[in-house]
Amino acid sequence: MALTAAVVACDIPTEAPQWEQRWILPADRTTVGVEELLPADVWVTPDRSAFTVQVDPLFFQESLGSLCPACAPLEGLSVPKPAFEGEFHESVELPEDVEAAEVRSGRVVVAARNGFGFDPIRPPGGSPGTITLSLREGSPAGTLLAQVLVDGATTSFGPGTLLTRSLEYSGPVGATLVVTVTVDSPAGGLDSSHWIQVRLANSLRVTATPQLLEVTSALIRVGGRSFDLIDTDLDVEGLEEELVERVRSGAFLFEISNPWSIGATFDLTVRGPTLGSPIVKTVSVPAASSSTVVVEFTQEELRSFLGKPGVTLSGRGTVAPGADPITVTPLQVLTIETMLDLVLLVG
Repeated sequence: MALTAAVVACDIPTEAPQWEQRWILPADRTTVGVEELLPADVWVTPDRSAFTVQVDPLFFQESLGSLCPACAPLEGLSVPKPAFEGEFHESVELPEDVEAAEVRSGRVVVAARNGFGFDPIRPPGGSPGTITLSLREGSPAGTLLAQVLVDGATTSFGPGTLLTRSLEYSGPVGATLVVTVTVDSPAGGLDSSHWIQVRLANSLRVTATPQLLEVTSALIRVGGRSFDLIDTDLDVEGLEEELVERVRSGAFLFEISNPWSIGATFDLTVRGPTLGSPIVKTVSVPAASSSTVVVEFTQEELRSFLGKPGVTLSGRGTVAPGADPITVTPLQVLTIETMLDLVLLVG
């Protein structure tokens, strides 16, 4: 408890002097963990060493007609297989509001099913070809994160079969990852026993499934996001009735440590079993790493809950709509040290 002396002059000399005292009483601590700010599909791991990010699988395909321009006039014909090289891709998006992340461990499982009527990397009567699976950051020409080469010299990929490979990666990434499939398919043999029937609509179908994504930090958009404060017991039951009757005015002092330096609006609610109606206050928190916020109460409001049992403070915060994206890490916590600042009339 802190005490400051007050200065009061008595209007009537024959009466006992009165003066005001200021009392600062600690209440309790309220916290807001980083999990309150995370977007959907992002969670803190149980040991709080990383975030787990769930990313939806994606499905894409490319037809023989698109991969093999030389096949276009051969629809329906049985011919020596033309040589072709082609590439197609699709994007994997991190969850909404995640702009970037530092990946500790990531894996995308790519499964390609051969819908052609032939093996593109072991063409009948021809030389072996390759299929390259790549994972890049941002765009098809972005930073290469992982790559797997499937060589027809050692691996077959016959009609209807499934080819599965894992792309593992780590390090910084943006919101978009791109899975690319590159097919280098040599020409087939000229002997009629090696010919293929060209069906332009037949396709190579791909499923890319992000199976594991753990990140140690993430850049996220939080403007306008709402979050809850942990209910706090104000522990004011011990204040004696005589002291409460002397309260003239007062406030809550909130000493805020804010690791994200984001501004927010808090709707605070004081509740208790003896209060007729909850007391609701709205307060703005500045965009600063540390700040002191004052929430004032009337004399009537203070006397309604001081000295009473079971009084709690709860609230809901809303980040300023124009807040810049913030970098979050798993151990970050916003703390609010609550104190009662009371002015008492004594004497």
